[in-house]
Amino acid sequence: MLSFASSLCQASTVTKRLAPGVTLTQEIDTTTPLIINVVTVDLKTAGVHPEVAIGQDKIFGSDATKGREDVARLARRHKALVAVNGDYFDYTGDPLGLGIRNGELLSEPWTGYGKGGPRAVLGFTDDGKRALFDILGFLGDLQAADGQRIAVRGINRLAGKSEVVVYSSTYGDATANKPGGTDLVLTGVNLPLRANKMIQGKVTVVKALSDGITPIPPDGLVIAGGPGVGADFLAQHIHAGDNVGFVLGVGDPSNVASSVQVANLPRVGDLPSRAGVGIDRKAFLWSRMSHAIGGGPRLLVNGQVSVDGVAEGFDATLTDGPHPRTAVGTSSDGSRLYIVTVDGRQTISKGVSLVALAGILKRYGASEAINLDGGGSTTMAVGGITISSPGGTGYERPVADMLLIDSDAPYVETAPEDSVLPVMQVDPANVVGMPPAAFVRGPQIVAASDTLTVGAATTLTLVDGARTIRGDSGDVVWQGPSSGGCGFVNQSGSFLALAPGDTKITALYKGQLVTTTITVSAPAAPLVSAADLFALRTKIARAPVAGAQQSVLSVQIANAALKPGQGMPVHVSVTGGKADHIDGVTDADGGVTFRITWDNAAGGLVTVTSGTLASVTIGRPK
Repeated sequence: MLSFASSLCQASTVTKRLAPGVTLTQEIDTTTPLIINVVTVDLKTAGVHPEVAIGQDKIFGSDATKGREDVARLARRHKALVAVNGDYFDYTGDPLGLGIRNGELLSEPWTGYGKGGPRAVLGFTDDGKRALFDILGFLGDLQAADGQRIAVRGINRLAGKSEVVVYSSTYGDATANKPGGTDLVLTGVNLPLRANKMIQGKVTVVKALSDGITPIPPDGLVIAGGPGVGADFLAQHIHAGDNVGFVLGVGDPSNVASSVQVANLPRVGDLPSRAGVGIDRKAFLWSRMSHAIGGGPRLLVNGQVSVDGVAEGFDATLTDGPHPRTAVGTSSDGSRLYIVTVDGRQTISKGVSLVALAGILKRYGASEAINLDGGGSTTMAVGGITISSPGGTGYERPVADMLLIDSDAPYVETAPEDSVLPVMQVDPANVVGMPPAAFVRGPQIVAASDTLTVGAATTLTLVDGARTIRGDSGDVVWQGPSSGGCGFVNQSGSFLALAPGDTKITALYKGQLVTTTITVSAPAAPLVSAADLFALRTKIARAPVAGAQQSVLSVQIANAALKPGQGMPVHVSVTGGKADHIDGVTDADGGVTFRITWDNAAGGLVTVTSGTLASVTIGRPK
């Protein structure tokens, strides 16, 4: 087993200032081993802004990711200083929990769907200077022109049987309701959607669906009723020309219904005017959140470790085992943010349990904290480059939403004297036949050795004119994974070779990217063990919002050390149902997902195969 303890003599704790009020600390635990990245943010600092973003800036896309995006790619598009992955997701760009972006309600809180819940969320006040955690309930309330009401169950997602769901143009160009449903098109809507806001508009189209698709007007909404009660209510009680009003209620799970009644909320314009009359304090507070993101479970409450995965709908395999993790915590007053990633499922970093993750956050000063999506999703980017080691592969998994930190004044540190090494000065005039311009070069990465074997390490420095800057300088942020998954660079500037190949190493230096190439060769005697043998792992569960007739089958190929098998073919055959596709290829995390629609109320089997690996047959979840 390779470890930083034996291979990277410079491994240690390194802290770099990224901008006023924003620092990055990287810990290398050489015993376990672990790679821990912690970004500390003082939200009170002028020019620092927290933000929530969604993949491709929309919920659903027609590409293979269905609307998701790599963290580093989105960070570059948004010019974010720091970015990490956010909430859990199914197979599209729809986060499973709460999403608020610039005050717009994108996705409803997770309220259980029969699997436990509700789940914890993180929100930022409208000025962005305070963060807080909460457990929220959701109940939308739609009122037809004839006074009849029906509950709205979701936002910007597929409407399940008998559900009513609201689509904004943030979802995409068109809805995805099921044939047999009913869609209403509303125009003249007082957008944007906000939590606990009175939404009103005029119905211009009432459409019985045969194809399940209705274009979403950019200045309006579509209200979709799934086949059954939802579709019937919309068709019977709402007509073209009617005015419709609804509220998407977010508040205390124990009494959210009483705080979202359409007729009873005191309002100034669209939003509740104050708490205490028709709306509780929690609902009032969340109606004014600028950004929010879901996750779970909670890790710290009032400074104490408090992890209850069952209460929030998580099983022990997620909470207890060592996995890659992403989490966010706050100081007791909510003014300081701690964003943490722990790499895992690889020889250089094993991952941690949620209790251990909570301990890391507490050690840095967090009083409140929640877990975010982890596993192959765990990714941290700084300045648009990935500094963590996603899944040990060097490749990112596209995710649904992300937490960003922006800065109006990124900090460019002047390297302290003890980080600048002297270099030989050469006068071009004394070099025969060499024009002076040949000596005018931009910054360069210099490796102590540019040819290595797997398991070896080398020290990296950066040369800028007459200055040689050490790798641990605050001037330099290193991209962690080198190209092709051939190695990893820590923030001390030490490169560890992990796999053979010509690999590109990248650093961010004073706003520009600098690269070099190192050649890694295989060891003289290949290391072969039982850990190199891959196997199929499968998990099937009811689709979160589509009811018992649909299931999501997750397949992962990995070896005994949990190293993922990327690019491997997977085939499924279904008895008693149909898969949305029968052939797939594993992603960088060794995973691929299938959605199964069952023929009958009970029964059904799925058989999964991949080349010569032992096949797996799994039954329909109960």
